[in-house]
Amino acid sequence: MNKRIITIFLGAIPFIIIVTTWYLLYSYQVFPQWVIPSPGQTISTLINLIQNGTITHLVLISLINIIPAFLLAGILAVLLGTAIGINTTIRKIFSPFISALYPIPSVTWLPLIILFFGFTREAIWIVVFISAFLRIIYNVIDGVRAVNQNWLLAGKNMGLNQFEIIFSVVIPGALPTIITGLRLGFASAWRSLIATEMLVSSLGGLGKFIWYSQWTFSFDKVISGIIVIAIIGIGVEMLVFRPIERRTLIRWGVMREDAT
Repeated sequence: MNKRIITIFLGAIPFIIIVTTWYLLYSYQVFPQWVIPSPGQTISTLINLIQNGTITHLVLISLINIIPAFLLAGILAVLLGTAIGINTTIRKIFSPFISALYPIPSVTWLPLIILFFGFTREAIWIVVFISAFLRIIYNVIDGVRAVNQNWLLAGKNMGLNQFEIIFSVVIPGALPTIITGLRLGFASAWRSLIATEMLVSSLGGLGKFIWYSQWTFSFDKVISGIIVIAIIGIGVEMLVFRPIERRTLIRWGVMREDAT
């Protein structure tokens, strides 16, 4: 059997189990059917939402709410994380501060952020930024500090200056961990975004849709929104992070293709 087909089948097993369990719970009325709609009803609702343009509109709003803040968080986290990883003084300055902020859920900052910025898109961006930045920077620091010291010595022996060593040796050497950090950062930012959109609903996308749907007891719409959120997460993984890996890590021999 084709290796790709086997991979797809194995990956589908958890989803098959979930859908089967869902169908059984609905069929045997373990919970009231208005609480757990049937899989068929939910899929029908999702198709209707796609056809009438609702899902496209909501997804676009959510992407506007996440992309600028995530990109800024990624750039700053890589720059500062690299500096912290290679410089002991900078590490002593920033490490306690980052360690103090890391355990705090980003959404808990929202009341203060709203106090200063109101119910604005900027407030959403700040929450997303905090969530992504803290997840990414830890991985960047670990990746930079784990770079093989022999590579650094080789770079110095080749006459590379400090900046050339950073961009030609340190960052490429730490790239697997940096990409992992970006993955985790996006996942964290995406979760924080949905939660924030439920509260800053005037500018919300999928989060607002799910929040409002549950108040009208439209749980088929709630589950449809959750499905869309999951699909976007998988899409970002397949269309963004996997291609980055293929063009860098696999091409350079840092990672085998079957590992992805």
